[in-house]
Amino acid sequence: MISKNNFFDINSVAIIWASEAAWKIWNDLLKNLKNFKWKKMWVNPKWWHFEDITFYESIEKLPFIPDIAVITIPAKLVLDSLEECGKKWIKRVIIISAGFKETGNIEWEEAIISIAKKYDMRVLGPNCLGYIDAHKNLNLSFWGKWIKPGNIAMVSQSGAMAVALTDWAQTTHIGFSKLVSMWNKADLSENDVLEDLANDPYTDVIVIYLESIENGRKFYEITKNLTKKKPIIMVKSGISERWKEAASSHTGALSWENKVLETVFRDTWIHPTFSLERFFLWAEMFSKTIKNDIPDKLAIITNAWWPWVMATDHCELNDIELQEFTDEEQKILKMNMPDASSMHNPIDIIWDATSNRYAQILKNIRELDKNVWLLILVTPQTVTDVEVIATEIFKWEEQNPNYFLMTSFMWWESIKLARRYLRKNNILDYDYPRKWLIAYGQLLKQKKWENTPVEPEPVLVEISESMKSEIQESLKNEKDMCSLATTSKIMNAFDVSFLQDILVNDLSDVEKVWNNKKEDKLVAKIASKDIAHKTDCGWVVVWIATLKEAKEAYTNILNNVAKFHPNALISWVTFQEMLPTSKEIFIGMKRDASFWEVLLVGMWWIFVNVYEDVSMKLSPVNKNGIKSMFENLKWYPILNWARWDVPIDFDSIIDIVTKIQSIFHTFPEIKEIDINPAFANERWSIIVDAKFYL
Repeated sequence: MISKNNFFDINSVAIIWASEAAWKIWNDLLKNLKNFKWKKMWVNPKWWHFEDITFYESIEKLPFIPDIAVITIPAKLVLDSLEECGKKWIKRVIIISAGFKETGNIEWEEAIISIAKKYDMRVLGPNCLGYIDAHKNLNLSFWGKWIKPGNIAMVSQSGAMAVALTDWAQTTHIGFSKLVSMWNKADLSENDVLEDLANDPYTDVIVIYLESIENGRKFYEITKNLTKKKPIIMVKSGISERWKEAASSHTGALSWENKVLETVFRDTWIHPTFSLERFFLWAEMFSKTIKNDIPDKLAIITNAWWPWVMATDHCELNDIELQEFTDEEQKILKMNMPDASSMHNPIDIIWDATSNRYAQILKNIRELDKNVWLLILVTPQTVTDVEVIATEIFKWEEQNPNYFLMTSFMWWESIKLARRYLRKNNILDYDYPRKWLIAYGQLLKQKKWENTPVEPEPVLVEISESMKSEIQESLKNEKDMCSLATTSKIMNAFDVSFLQDILVNDLSDVEKVWNNKKEDKLVAKIASKDIAHKTDCGWVVVWIATLKEAKEAYTNILNNVAKFHPNALISWVTFQEMLPTSKEIFIGMKRDASFWEVLLVGMWWIFVNVYEDVSMKLSPVNKNGIKSMFENLKWYPILNWARWDVPIDFDSIIDIVTKIQSIFHTFPEIKEIDINPAFANERWSIIVDAKFYL
């Protein structure tokens, strides 16, 4: 949380060690403050004046405590200045200066964190572009271009990306509320910034470029709530193996696990993309339409056949529904149109359409009084007066503000003036319809998420404090993987349905197990924390039908261990009763380096290992969410119904998953849980093999 005050609620500024030298970054900062109407000062030992900004010899001599200080001096001088800011009771600092973690100078960056904690101050940076509030004309960065005020907030780990987006915005006439560049993130992170933006009245859309996430769990919790009110568009970066090498030397950032990120984006309804073009395009569409009641059906108007065929294909790919027109509505659309034109959707007004025909079809659309989104395609033919068509479209939109339209004037040289006119007049235009349709599809997803009821919080199983303490003591004595005894203690504490292992350490115990069995057959396997995969070298024997086979299994397993893994620490051999044939379920939990508590479910064996058919969510997941995870499996029909088979008892397997989540949530010492498998049939579910890794 960013203290009680919004970090970016700024009405007074001090630039530390500013200069009037034209080639210095801090001179850019002074020039960028020209239109900031609130209090502004700068500090320099030489102490001179610059326009309307008052200079002071030192931080100590500032006449009052500014809301924020901006440090731009060489890295070796930053720590002393930060210390002086702390003594002056300045609580917010931006460090633009480079030369810290990104260059391997970790000690100085750690010193920044230490000083910030000492004086209870918050720090943005170091090694960042800075911060811009377009609505206040507050530019605390060395990016000198004027930024149009608008409703998009840009949060970027990279200053270059922030510059690219704002530069592109000049051509599309879109504006920004705030621009925040963080880079090293010694203190202030994306989570702090997002919490501020959640309550910013000027921000409707948030665009993010990140290469690392500092506290993924918090990021997940913040964004899941925030995207209900304000869409977040995000460029994914830093997932390649090559990036991992670059990150270690350039930013010190942790690389991301792509599958976990995909899960996070899906569950939080963030709009991710690898493409910078889509990043910009989606930002523009969301910016101009997000406050409106968006129509969920589309009508396409075109003067050429193949573009509407392509557009129709992409509607289907992006879950966009085309508006159906009744026979009566088609008669209205057909008024004053050529006989050869088609009023089905897409509406084809024929290749020789001029501005008069485009104006007529738009007039006919208005007669329908139907709330649809219009996509107007124009391909220039010999007779096509593209500039006049653009003018007619703009005039129609001005007269019909309740309609939404986007245009695709296709090709390049012959339509560039028309496209420039449309852009200047705030019409959503792009060169190919596919790009707009993908953006429109994202917009519909956002509206769907905003209207989706909030899922109830999962109810986890709790155990007594005394039992929890007892298990924690047992875990202290474990290493790498829990022993059979500790695993059983944990499962019993949470009342998990699991098949008990009977530990035997001589042949006489084998005979006792055989005489007391309830099922016809047994399973034998090695009990060892050093051997995770027991089937690899004959350490599991199934379908044991006689006492003789049981004794042979015991002997053979121990012989195989001595042969293939002589140094393994073993607890001898365990026996289990062989259950009736059932569906085999995989349940896994893993603490991801960034997002923590990842839940996975799937069908065991080749379905996981070969087909990689696994559902993943961030835990904890409620019971409805667990059921949907099974339903999302490609092989779900095998669990639910296949030919004459019957569905498994989903209630019992969901109960097991809930309790496994509860164990994982209760004991952070456990880093990974591997249930492979649990058996499930139409009457019950039970865990056959469980491993808890530390």
